[in-house]
Amino acid sequence: MAQPIDPKSQASAPGNRGASAKQVYEQAVTAFKAQSYDQALALFQRLGRLPPGSPYYLKAVMGQVRVYQRLKQVDQARLGCQVLLDSSSSEARQWAQQVLSQLPNKTKGEVPSVTQETALPTKADLSGFVPLAGIASSQTPPPLPPKPASKTPIPLPSPEELNQPRSEDDNLDAAEEREPEPTYQSLFHFQQLNQRSGIDQNDSDRPPDATIDATIPASNASAEPISRSKAIPSHQRQLQASLPKYPLGLWLQQAFTAIALLWITNWAIHFALRTADRLLRWVRWPVQLSLPGAYQNYTVWVIGSLVLLALASPWIMDFALTFWHGQKPLSTRQLQGHSPGTLRLLRQVCRQRGWQLPELRVIPDPAPLCFSYGWLARNTRIVVSQGILDQGSDEAITALYGYELARMVNGSGSVLSAVGLLLLLLHTAYHRLAQIGDRLTQPFLRTPLGIFSSIFYGLFWLLRQLVLWLSRACCAWGDRRATVLTQHPDHLTDGLLQLTEAIAADLERRGTLHPLLTSLEVLMPVSSRQAVTPGSMLAKAGPDGQNLSAADNSPSDRFANRATTIANLIAVDSLNPYRQWLRVSASHLPLGERLLELSQQATLRQQPTAIALPLASPTPGNFSPRLLLLQKSPLTGLLIGGGIAMGLWFVGGIVNRLGWQRLSWLYQDPSILMGGLWLGLGLGLLLRINALFPEPGSSPTTRQTSSPAPDNIAELINNSSVLPVQGKPVTLQGQLRGATGLENWGCQNLYLEDTSGLVKLVNPVPLGSLQALFQHHPRQWTGQAVTVSGWSRYGGGLLWVDIHQVQLDSRHRFQAYGPIWATLLSLAISLIGVLTIFRGG
Repeated sequence: MAQPIDPKSQASAPGNRGASAKQVYEQAVTAFKAQSYDQALALFQRLGRLPPGSPYYLKAVMGQVRVYQRLKQVDQARLGCQVLLDSSSSEARQWAQQVLSQLPNKTKGEVPSVTQETALPTKADLSGFVPLAGIASSQTPPPLPPKPASKTPIPLPSPEELNQPRSEDDNLDAAEEREPEPTYQSLFHFQQLNQRSGIDQNDSDRPPDATIDATIPASNASAEPISRSKAIPSHQRQLQASLPKYPLGLWLQQAFTAIALLWITNWAIHFALRTADRLLRWVRWPVQLSLPGAYQNYTVWVIGSLVLLALASPWIMDFALTFWHGQKPLSTRQLQGHSPGTLRLLRQVCRQRGWQLPELRVIPDPAPLCFSYGWLARNTRIVVSQGILDQGSDEAITALYGYELARMVNGSGSVLSAVGLLLLLLHTAYHRLAQIGDRLTQPFLRTPLGIFSSIFYGLFWLLRQLVLWLSRACCAWGDRRATVLTQHPDHLTDGLLQLTEAIAADLERRGTLHPLLTSLEVLMPVSSRQAVTPGSMLAKAGPDGQNLSAADNSPSDRFANRATTIANLIAVDSLNPYRQWLRVSASHLPLGERLLELSQQATLRQQPTAIALPLASPTPGNFSPRLLLLQKSPLTGLLIGGGIAMGLWFVGGIVNRLGWQRLSWLYQDPSILMGGLWLGLGLGLLLRINALFPEPGSSPTTRQTSSPAPDNIAELINNSSVLPVQGKPVTLQGQLRGATGLENWGCQNLYLEDTSGLVKLVNPVPLGSLQALFQHHPRQWTGQAVTVSGWSRYGGGLLWVDIHQVQLDSRHRFQAYGPIWATLLSLAISLIGVLTIFRGG
């Protein structure tokens, strides 16, 4: 099984990461002499990330040209020569002209073999490299000799003839500044994606320590690599060091969220008490029953209790995590043994701020857990799991701790920490009641526990929805502040990718997500829901299924697939013109957008980055208001219904002044407003049902694009629609994952795994637990091979499949009836609106 974080790999070893440009060049020439062309190409491509003014940059491009000649990739060699022809070095231009004269006119032509080569210049070697001295000097080169009859290869200098300045012997990773732009594939089937540059799918010869590193441009029309400054908008070219010391906007969001939570909680408690009393009075009991004090005002008590709970939340959370998950203190000596860089960062930041070190805790579990809680810096706890410490490299652990330190500096943990305690309590109650019910055999006891467990999960879901907006804001500020604190956005990029892969690997090992990954998702650096599919695709990117070792310089299919997966994820998340409208149900910013922003910051700091940047934002012409209104039709219906009601109020007010009694009843009639809202919501839900649930037999893929329907999970992201409402019928085969008992009554913990990745399965019917009373439930088939048909959707960084049918065999199947449920729900809501209007106020 893939282990996404490997501290013992040579990728994080100082010796490997500290190789100088001269050493890498020598290794490349040696590999070329040994006819290890793949390894030589990978090393030359790594050198190609140096600044264009570096002498080794031109030598790297020339080396790539020579390797492409030996590999008979004439088109790539010709493109490399075009780069040299556009350079400022006259000798490089002469060399490129001579090589171009030797290349055959057709791509499939034969390049000259070694046996056909004539005598080489002095000090030449069998690699075909000739000295290119004085590239940076201004000496006038001798005129070109007449073109010989035979095709003579023009070599590059051997390592012994290098006169490289001392500054070029610094760390190559710190010197890598330039990263050309490869070519994105068409993912959404709209025009701007076909015009962008991105990953070359045929270029699998990339160095294993750079996820995307194609140095030769893929277009003949623009041979010179595109400047990164052109790829970054002007407002993003400033370093994030200018972040405000006091993020007032974030603090206002926290205050607004806290007030909204207090008001909603107070209203919900009073509403629940009065509804319970009405139900008791409605039933004809032998003795009249009622709920004493149901109509009293408890606002002061509710607000006071919530404030006290928030103040005591760090210590209550300590007890809960210790009792349920075995949390224990983590000493600085233990942290020093796992990650010395983390301890240096903690001491540096706390010393600058005048703080004491935060309390460090560890949960003895292999799951990748990382979060912090506390409403002030002096009582903040930073918690990681033993899996992070054991599997994480020093850089990855430092980046994750830097993210949690950023929360402390931003002061963004007070509200989320208090809400996190409530989320933990509600989710733990749901989880524990389901476990107790699974151990019981009597149905009359098991069913009530399942009902109570579902109620707690519903309360957990509602409370989580209320803080998603704040969680996304804290995530964005956390990334920006962590970049300033660590000065290494490339390390944070690696940490987020490794954590994403670790979450998916833990799900595969465990069969379900760790409870803390779900309950405390708003406190984590990465959303567990968003991490399932991309993390599993990264872990399964190659046929070997093993982690990529950066010390292995030989290119592999897994590496190319991994690079393509990251590029596709960034394209889907950052190039969607509707992305700003699809984050409502996401706890974190989409992972692709975060990786893109961090890559831009790494480029501005001249640090190596593994992410390719899109060239420009999507053009406004691809934005369709009609599709957006279709996606947001329930909200649109509410607004239209409320607007019509207010218009009728206005008409009623006018005719009331005119004395028209037959229409004056419209003025300020509450039934008009409530009925209009209900009717607008119902019609909005009804209008989008056909687009939301197209017929499984008629694929919308035929209607939207000519590409075939995806048949595995990896293709779902590449062929996803720009809006979730444009559901694509899919049929997938794989192994069912998830909880097996009452914990999965509503299919809220159900996943499908195939050879390419994992995807979350969603039951479109909210009362999915009742379906188990009439048919087989898929939770009974976890761990078995099934066939799932449904509708694929992607939005807000989350990929999921709405279930239409889950089939184990010809006799065992589960039908979700999503379209029927959506139709009945919309008609019922519309009927309520009509009855409310006719009944009057």
